[in-house]
Amino acid sequence: MKKKTGQNFVFGALILMVSNVIVKMIGAMFKIPLTNLIGLRAMAYFNAANSIYVSFYMISTAGIPVVISRMIAASNTKGNAKEVKKIFNIAYYIFLFIGILGTTIMIAFSRFFAKSAALPNSYYAMIAIAPTLFFICLSSAYRGYFQGLQNMVPTAISQVIEAVGKISIGLIAGWYCISNGFPMHKVAAFVILGVTIGVAAGTVYMHISKVMYNNVLKAEIPLPEEKTLPCRSNKSILKELCLTALPIAISASIMGLTNVVDTMLVTKRLMFSGLTNDIATQFYGAYTSMTIPLFNMPPILIYPFAISAIPVLSAALVKNDFKKTKGTVESTFRITSIISIPCALGLSALSYPVLKLLYSNVLIEGTKLHSLDIAAPALSVMAIAIFFMSMISITNSVLQAWRKENKPIYATTFGILVKIISAYFLLAIPNFGIMGAAISSALCYFTIMSINLYFVIKTTGYIPNIGRVFLKPFISGLLCTVVALSFYHFTTGFLSIKISVLIALILAVLVYFVLLAFFHGLYREDMILLPKGEKICALFEKLHILTDSGEK
Repeated sequence: MKKKTGQNFVFGALILMVSNVIVKMIGAMFKIPLTNLIGLRAMAYFNAANSIYVSFYMISTAGIPVVISRMIAASNTKGNAKEVKKIFNIAYYIFLFIGILGTTIMIAFSRFFAKSAALPNSYYAMIAIAPTLFFICLSSAYRGYFQGLQNMVPTAISQVIEAVGKISIGLIAGWYCISNGFPMHKVAAFVILGVTIGVAAGTVYMHISKVMYNNVLKAEIPLPEEKTLPCRSNKSILKELCLTALPIAISASIMGLTNVVDTMLVTKRLMFSGLTNDIATQFYGAYTSMTIPLFNMPPILIYPFAISAIPVLSAALVKNDFKKTKGTVESTFRITSIISIPCALGLSALSYPVLKLLYSNVLIEGTKLHSLDIAAPALSVMAIAIFFMSMISITNSVLQAWRKENKPIYATTFGILVKIISAYFLLAIPNFGIMGAAISSALCYFTIMSINLYFVIKTTGYIPNIGRVFLKPFISGLLCTVVALSFYHFTTGFLSIKISVLIALILAVLVYFVLLAFFHGLYREDMILLPKGEKICALFEKLHILTDSGEK
């Protein structure tokens, strides 16, 4: 049987990127009108339940999919299909157990979690979303399998199915509940059922994809030498899965605690600063429904490269192809900077108009403040952390590929401690308020990124070239942000805010890539990896905007 080669690194990443952009667009179509539909109180209950779910999700699924993809990539590189199948089967049953256990625990302790967050009625929503853990665990096993084969299509399609299920069911449920006068905590519970149903549908699709893939394999005749390839024992595979996945799971779980810290501290500490429970709940709802979703959008463009890099780096390391590993690391760092830096600078500078473009500016009941008065300043701070968060995902992937999964544990542990301490004190200061949550998150991500970079340099010997990787995107991003901000302020006198900010954002993108080309920030090594890379390079060479990494 011919070894399955899958897509190349950047092509696979692009598939995931496109799907993630679609998913995030659908998510925006979901959360933005949902916030406008059901209000800040119901969204506070929704987001409290979702943050607890995400923490369980990170604990349950963070480690094993990465390890599955890496182990399968290594076995597939050797052409050992039998071992690939065995790795998946063992991982599947591990996930089945974890999914059942996680769902049970979340349901059993839902009231405790809700009371700890000072949002006691949010337990209804927590129960509604708990079964999602079971389905997402099974789906993660399938995703790790296909990603190990560098086939990103099933993962991409399943993510879109999940998102479509969430928006269609969630918005219909929200409209129905509001129309019939349901209390806000029950509105949140019915809305969040859309997440559970969407993930269940995505899991069914992944199972069907795996069955169809198996049928294709059965139709192929294996080569004689493949039958004689040695296959590792169940014990050996299980040991590597557990020992390798554990540090990744611990690291991811600690990272997932950032949202839990906000859930457990924001409302309580804001009440300590003198706010009532109702006002603090609305502040929490504005922050988690308006600031956090926009902060999470740009990094989603980076995650596909991080996921796709792991099997490619693992396969290259198995072959001792250090030139390819270095080139892949260089490309991922550079692409990360090109995407994340302008997003961070632009969103920080244009936080208020961007939020105004998407959300209704509702009055916070019991105060003279509006929701954008809470969300926009927090987004200006959080936006800078987009770069930190993006670099964390890439450095984690590099360390995991080098089998240094334990290193991010130290970084995330220290980072979460910074988050807890700074949030605890800043949230209770009246002049900081909800800004304390944003500042503490930015400090947390900066800390983790810095320590991770140290470990990457120490482990791989790769030191990012400041000019090629960071400086050119920064200068281009800074200048395009100045252009966009100037255009916005100049045109708001005779154009509506929404039209002005839309044109400003489009202008910023155009100016950014023109400047990046002018500063020789588009590299042949990156373009050649893209689908039709030779043709892209030929076109860019005619325009004289392509650079070899050694030229500038």
